[in-house]
Amino acid sequence: MSLDPPTGASQRRVSRRAFLSTGAQLALATGVAPLALEAAPAALAASGSPGAPGLVGMDHAGIMVPNIAEATAWFKDILGATDPLTFGPFSDPTGNLMTELVGVNRHAVIPQIKQLRIGHSANIELLEYRAPDQDHTHPKNSDFGGHHIAFYVTDIDKAVKYMKSRGVEHLLGPFSVTAGPAAGQTINYFRTPFGLFIEFITYPHGEAYQHAGLRPLWSPKLNGLDSVQTRVPGLLGIDHVGFTVPDVTEAAQWFVDVLGFTNPLTWGPFSDPTGNLMKQLLEVNPRAVIEQVRMVRGGAGPNVELFQWSAPDQSHRFPLNSDYGGHHIAFYVRDIAKAVKYMESRHVKKLLGPFSITSGPADGQTINYFAPPFGTFVEFISYPHGMAYEKTARVPLWNPRHNRPTRVQRT
Repeated sequence: MSLDPPTGASQRRVSRRAFLSTGAQLALATGVAPLALEAAPAALAASGSPGAPGLVGMDHAGIMVPNIAEATAWFKDILGATDPLTFGPFSDPTGNLMTELVGVNRHAVIPQIKQLRIGHSANIELLEYRAPDQDHTHPKNSDFGGHHIAFYVTDIDKAVKYMKSRGVEHLLGPFSVTAGPAAGQTINYFRTPFGLFIEFITYPHGEAYQHAGLRPLWSPKLNGLDSVQTRVPGLLGIDHVGFTVPDVTEAAQWFVDVLGFTNPLTWGPFSDPTGNLMKQLLEVNPRAVIEQVRMVRGGAGPNVELFQWSAPDQSHRFPLNSDYGGHHIAFYVRDIAKAVKYMESRHVKKLLGPFSITSGPADGQTINYFAPPFGTFVEFISYPHGMAYEKTARVPLWNPRHNRPTRVQRT
């Protein structure tokens, strides 16, 4: 692909449309197919993913932040989140619990964890760590372990205008995809003061990949119209969580084979060999290339977006959970003992657990972390009888157990 250097506003718009059209057509020409046949929608709606037993859907996305008070205040003030659950600290001054449980330095300390609710979709878990070997470098979107959280908005122009009015750092956009399997979506990235990239996405008329008989990606547009706790105009909830992996096909295949996900949408490549579009759009090296993007779906909850990048300055170091930019994705399971046993039978690297919290506001939850081969930590979480904080919470955290797929979603 090539992109002519822009010389004016109208030429920039034309060039970008041509760029996206060319990239999408190239993706179609490669004949890349989804990794799995679509499972029967009724069966999936009734029992969640056909892979890991009792997997219901994404429960939360966990992000390590430098200052949890600052990050919490930002989410509450800018996006209108609530923080119904706060717990911690966690440490093991004399033992090896922190390494065995979450894969960090044995002397690492988690002073506090906060779980936030925004809209009608997965929660966000903020963690603050202190650790002797802590890396303070935030990964770029093109680095191994690069990541973002994407929120669905009903009117992206109004939502972007609001974010700009609040002084949030704003990358190029709104930016529309006009051809190929992802045609119909419009996006805009933002960067928070604590280093996390967030994305706004909308696809009010659907996306081109959708066709009769295909179970599409999960969407808060269909399942989140009764969203709560949001300040951004038309923000419904998390649409997807995105991660950069070394090999996107291998990572997507892991989600399909191990967790029983499907891969309804694949697109790319995208690059700008001569211009500055990649820097303006995604804050990466101008010569960075998105080789391929795969969106996978499992159960009732946000999708997982997997990227494969090549970039001259790409870091191949995955952040630890205790590093700035450390992250994980947590899936709710109905029976954690059965789910963990299944993961062990699939030879997925398992950390200490199942590990139950038996006191404090998070009393009632049981967790287990896993380390898949593509570098992003996956957590299983279960709280079949709820958690202690719910007795006093005005608005509880979003719960995938109570997510009711609409009739439209089952067709």
